[in-house]
Amino acid sequence: MRFYGIILLCLFLGLTGCRSAGGKVTLNYLEYNRGASVVTRSSPRLEYGANDLRFHDVRFDDRSFFPDDSVFPNAFFKPLLRLQLHKAMDAFTEPYYGVRFIHFFKKNPRLGIGIDFIHFKIFVTDPDQRVRLTGRRYGRELNETVRLGDFIDTFSVSHGINHLSLTVVYRWLLSPSSRVSEGRCQPFVSLGAGPAIPHLELTTVENGVLRDRAYSYQLGFPKNLGFGLGAGVRFKLHHHFGLYAEYKFTYSLLHGMFFDGDEEGTVKMSFPDHHFAWGVSYIF
Repeated sequence: MRFYGIILLCLFLGLTGCRSAGGKVTLNYLEYNRGASVVTRSSPRLEYGANDLRFHDVRFDDRSFFPDDSVFPNAFFKPLLRLQLHKAMDAFTEPYYGVRFIHFFKKNPRLGIGIDFIHFKIFVTDPDQRVRLTGRRYGRELNETVRLGDFIDTFSVSHGINHLSLTVVYRWLLSPSSRVSEGRCQPFVSLGAGPAIPHLELTTVENGVLRDRAYSYQLGFPKNLGFGLGAGVRFKLHHHFGLYAEYKFTYSLLHGMFFDGDEEGTVKMSFPDHHFAWGVSYIF
């Protein structure tokens, strides 16, 4: 509720604020970015049948550029040049990316509100890591250090954690001119919150047998939530074009993930993450 109170306050300030000096100000920003998140840790909890398993401090990798092998999106351009459009589109949407639309208020062009979508991922890539396991399994109480791969074969959110946030942005309008009245240099900060739409992929190990538990998008709102704080700078190179770089801190609360099929089971986890993004702006 506090976040929505901030949104209402920003709407009021945006509608009642002062106009900036200078000429015409462009108010709408449609932006696309690539980027990378960093390795994070979480303590996922699996509840199913007679089992309640909590794996503590599990290391998750980001694989932000996959299927590219560098910052340059070569996995996209190679099939595009061969006119393999389907493969190019898959390669375009698999790595880390973000899309957002921001509208700045005419009466207060420093303040804006918009929609922000972030597609980032986490993977367990080291099944040999040793973690503390607590809870119970088949009625037996557990509190021991185990090899993760003895219990979990696959654990990833590989088609995106997918934060879709309502975001508030405040920017500073530096280096204004007669041609660019809002300034060519625009440092900004942002605050956002909204649903997360994770795609869970989970295979457990039961007495040496692999069991596929989940491979689906998890529409668990309001139990799946994403929160974000950001700071960056935008450079307006042209009246309708700009570049920007941004650091963002996010927190993912994923308590609404479930097993597929008939067997009832839940997966709960939460984790912070740090992001570094760079992108382009279409301004109108």
